[in-house]
Amino acid sequence: MTETIPSSDPYWIGYFDESEMAGTIGGRLLEMSQRTPEFAREAAEQIDRAITLRQPNRLRSTALDQLGLAEARLIQGELEEACRLGHAALSTVEQTASDRVRVKLREMFARTEYVANVRIVAELRDRMRELAADPV
Repeated sequence: MTETIPSSDPYWIGYFDESEMAGTIGGRLLEMSQRTPEFAREAAEQIDRAITLRQPNRLRSTALDQLGLAEARLIQGELEEACRLGHAALSTVEQTASDRVRVKLREMFARTEYVANVRIVAELRDRMRELAADPV
């Protein structure tokens, strides 16, 4: 990776490391997989890579990645793995107050509607519903 030049680079570029690149690529592939499910495997690989490389103090990005990975597994039809990953993601979501994370959580909640009658998904949705609720 190339070194940043603080005098001429935008302020945010120092934050954009290899984990951010993998997460960004994975996120775009995940968006594509919503219309073309064949992209879900590659999305999961990129997002998993982002999670592995991610610095532990970047909870917002980690939460977004974990939700994305769970969604990729859902698209792949791996409901048990999606729910396992979803519960792990919710543990991270609980540690952040990010509005962007809540938006992503609501999107994932909506995308689980078609399998809401599956017990493990219903349990995950119950936990998601509480966390996704607008603050009073």
